[in-house]
Amino acid sequence: MIVRFVKRRGRRYGVYVDRDRAPALRIEPAPGYDDDLPHDLLHFVAEAEFGLDDGVFGDLAAGGNARIFEPVDSSLARKMWREKRRRKHTLPDGRRSEVLAHALETAWRTRRGSDAELERLLPMLDELAARWRGLRPGESIELTWPRPEARRYPATRDARDRRGAPRASAGAPGRRAAHS
Repeated sequence: MIVRFVKRRGRRYGVYVDRDRAPALRIEPAPGYDDDLPHDLLHFVAEAEFGLDDGVFGDLAAGGNARIFEPVDSSLARKMWREKRRRKHTLPDGRRSEVLAHALETAWRTRRGSDAELERLLPMLDELAARWRGLRPGESIELTWPRPEARRYPATRDARDRRGAPRASAGAPGRRAAHS
């Protein structure tokens, strides 16, 4: 699963998710814009680094929509929201993801973590913040979800029809640097 964080004009950004086993999703505008580290970027790092597969991005990798993302293909929206009403699921790691995202931001801004695990992520956050600040509107940071897509939810026929060859990632493991 590839996740793109796209900088927009006027302190806005969007998040686009390209999945092999389910339709592409987006949220735009995404909540929590920040000039240094947008809120959803912090969620991604927290969930990826602490193994939270039942948070926002883990749910997306499992074929869900994390209750807030919508399909890029608008013709799939009605079906997705109908399934959402039928399947009332929660994100078991959602609260933990929120707490960790906040702890990461605090550790990064104060330059100290409450524990060694947070401190070990400060150089990664420094790099992501520098990349984000360097983007012009319309450009993006692409990150690769570090674990395979799961099949927690039944795949839609549309998703099965769109499945293509697996993407090759470039750059550091778990990340793909790209500007769109």
